[in-house]
Amino acid sequence: MKRLILKTANAACVMFAILMACFLAMGYAFAGPSHGLNLAASLYAAAIGITVLQTAWFTDALLKQLSYPARIAGFGVCCLPVLVLCAWLGQWIPAEVGMGAWVCFAAIYLVALAIATIGYTVYFKKTVGSYDEALARYRQMRK
Repeated sequence: MKRLILKTANAACVMFAILMACFLAMGYAFAGPSHGLNLAASLYAAAIGITVLQTAWFTDALLKQLSYPARIAGFGVCCLPVLVLCAWLGQWIPAEVGMGAWVCFAAIYLVALAIATIGYTVYFKKTVGSYDEALARYRQMRK
């Protein structure tokens, strides 16, 4: 049952991504650029950017021997510029509010990153020991 739920959730995510791309393209073609479409497109771009960074930093596809804290740090350093670029292009923060809003944006990002890091660390410690140990076992099973 768990596998069925996971497959359904995965299919829903894929379908959402496909539909978003199609409807964004149609929106731009038929209605032209607007704040709403630009916002949606920038959120879509952020999701794709973060997914690519996640794949790069948290799989062994590119980085074979890297500790979990180094992976989190690398992901965090790379992710913030992606989000800032998407936020700027999509006008997530109105231009008239000034630089303080961008500082707040970065602070919220850092707090969210810290919470996610703590959450995953606790999860891995309770379920498999640590991310590094789980990755080592996974590599051993693949051999």
